[in-house]
Amino acid sequence: MGRFAYRAYSADGRTRSGQVEAQTRQRAVAQLQGEGLRVFAIEPAAAGPDAFWKRDLFGRDRVNDAARVAFLREFGTLLGAGLTVDRALRLTERQASKALQPVLADLLERVVGGASLSRAMAAHRQAFPSDMADIIRAGEATGTLTDVIASLTVSVERRDAVRRHLTSAMIYPSLLILMAIGTVAMIVGVLVPALAPMFEGSGQAPPFAIRAAGAFGAFVSAWWPILTGGSVLALVLLARLWPRPGFARARSSLALRLPLVREVVVGIEMGRICRVLATLLQAQVPVPDAVAATKPLAGNRLFRLALDEAGQRLVEGGSLASGLARLRPYAPSTINLIASGEQVNRLGSVLGHAADMHETQTRQRIDGMLALFTPLVTVAIGALIGGLIISVMGAILSVGQLAQ
Repeated sequence: MGRFAYRAYSADGRTRSGQVEAQTRQRAVAQLQGEGLRVFAIEPAAAGPDAFWKRDLFGRDRVNDAARVAFLREFGTLLGAGLTVDRALRLTERQASKALQPVLADLLERVVGGASLSRAMAAHRQAFPSDMADIIRAGEATGTLTDVIASLTVSVERRDAVRRHLTSAMIYPSLLILMAIGTVAMIVGVLVPALAPMFEGSGQAPPFAIRAAGAFGAFVSAWWPILTGGSVLALVLLARLWPRPGFARARSSLALRLPLVREVVVGIEMGRICRVLATLLQAQVPVPDAVAATKPLAGNRLFRLALDEAGQRLVEGGSLASGLARLRPYAPSTINLIASGEQVNRLGSVLGHAADMHETQTRQRIDGMLALFTPLVTVAIGALIGGLIISVMGAILSVGQLAQ
């Protein structure tokens, strides 16, 4: 069920406004008319956050990449079989996920009302991001909607595969870190306070590890309100600064200076840019228009500036490779491939090959980083916990010898 905000005239001529729940806009209008209201404005209501006990912690109430892939694959198959857009939408709505069904119902209503599919998708940015709507719009304009949807399905599917792979690979290191934090907290909060009285009458100073753990526990116990408040304040400040242009420039610059992070960022950005450009160019979209549509998708400021310069250079009669010269220090082979593709007039297929290359390399780099990170975390945690246990056991044995 969707929620719609409406404005209407009542029977006495007064203006009324509010919200109503219905499957589609048409049914919402019919419901309001049945109450004697004349509707003159109705739009999907802005979805506010639900109470935490009503939220789906597993994400079933959100449209994710897996749901988009399932929809695009079935929808593209139906279009390829010769069905019209409205009939294909009507059939895919029945098989779609629970979160996507009301969105597809609204899409169907808009399309039947005369709107294009891309315009209907643009009204649901949470379900269909702007890049998807732009690519669909290009397919509609060039009459290659079926081919564009097939290419878009592959792109979204690969993006979802990379995200799932990264998430699953981070599970084991995250569990190790959580277990280490729990073990250290137990040693500092329970074991060390229980051992401290043993050294008071023995005449022997406690080991450094026990003194340090005790001091740390006393510090946290005395200052935990300030530490908690400072952490919350820092998170709020970071959330407010994150979208600021100056902070975004600093983040972008830092990401490209860190050795291991730089390769991953470049691979993700270049893979996304090349994939979208390849999809648009294969749909016969002019190169300047394709670059303009791709520019908002770049997450790093350097890549947005490079696409902006490329758009200006193309308008002036230059080439895409020369316009992307700012990116040559980070992806020289890709720039050379783009130049070769322009020379042989096969830029779309070359960009698709470059996207495959960057996506594969990015996945391999992530695997390599995690393969190195996991044993390092294991060794560090083992050394930390082992050192604390050895110090504690040594202290217990020394106190026992003194007592004898």
